[in-house]
Amino acid sequence: MQPTSLQISPEAEHLCSLLVEWPRQAVAAWLVEHHSKSEPANMRQWDRPKTRLKRRTPQRTYIASTSLPKPLWPFDWFAVSILDTDYPDWLRSIPDPPLVLFCVGERNALDRRSVAVVGARRCTTVGRSVAFELARGLAENGCNLVSGLALGIDTAAHRGALAVKGGVTTAVLGAGFNHLYPKQNNRLAHELLAAGGLLISEYPAAVTPRPYHFPERNRIISGLSEMTVLVEASEKSGSLITARLALEQGREVCAVPGPATSPLSAGCHRLIRQGAALVTNVSEVAQELGWSLSDTPAVDHAVAGSPPTSSGGAAAEPSITGLSAEICGVISGESKQFDEIVALVRTDPQQVSQCLMELQLSGFVRQGADGYIRVL
Repeated sequence: MQPTSLQISPEAEHLCSLLVEWPRQAVAAWLVEHHSKSEPANMRQWDRPKTRLKRRTPQRTYIASTSLPKPLWPFDWFAVSILDTDYPDWLRSIPDPPLVLFCVGERNALDRRSVAVVGARRCTTVGRSVAFELARGLAENGCNLVSGLALGIDTAAHRGALAVKGGVTTAVLGAGFNHLYPKQNNRLAHELLAAGGLLISEYPAAVTPRPYHFPERNRIISGLSEMTVLVEASEKSGSLITARLALEQGREVCAVPGPATSPLSAGCHRLIRQGAALVTNVSEVAQELGWSLSDTPAVDHAVAGSPPTSSGGAAAEPSITGLSAEICGVISGESKQFDEIVALVRTDPQQVSQCLMELQLSGFVRQGADGYIRVL
């Protein structure tokens, strides 16, 4: 198989040549100044941006001849400029849109309605479960799930969308395609593409990740999406930047609440206090957006620790009693290690172990890296 060639329009190619010498903001101002006076087809005849605004060091990666890593060869590789008709409309309307997007994957992935699910890299088992179920429910209803391919909540959200047959998810990167980051998610990126998803980056393929790239890419995550849903974020989480940018872009922002004492939910709680919608399941997300959900059984199930509702609308009561019910009670809020559970229920460890095994077999409890978590 031969390496994929970059598909790029003349307008996008010219913008890339300008971005070698001028920063994005200078090229954007130049574009606004001239676009109203002349057609983009004539842009090569326009005066160039002001010399005093030039970069100190040219970024030649915008015009460098490069190829994608071999695992990405089977997929389309293309660039879309803000002057092209297939540039995403939702992104075009934000205050600081990227001038050129580099993409690998299916062009029509962004034709679907899009929702972003973001959150902490260091998350709890509960948080991962919430993100996974939200993403799966959105994908079941034909939504494109947008996130950042980071570890933690982002990974769970992408995985949730991929768990649905025909589910589509888009990952916005903070580096070029030759430097997928984090490396632990290289396989996830390939699975995403094989399922008809899309990788997007503002940076040419050869650009390595830099700390400041990730706050910059966050505006693209929120800008592509009708809504941003925050799942677990501390007071200083980078995902709060995505939520703030979404608000500045005039988009809906929702947050999933967590335990009152959990530092990983402090950012979500702050957003809720400031007016973000509180959501715990896909139905509530759809309600905030005014969407009508498909008739799929899994969609209406709560994902933040609440049990599914019965056909009559009331919450189904767990059919557990005695020590099993007591154990479920102590781990309903957040995951617990075995020793913590024994101390809280004050019962013989052997009995606790037996009950936990029965609860796992019955589907009420699941064991993860952070301990035991209640599922139903």
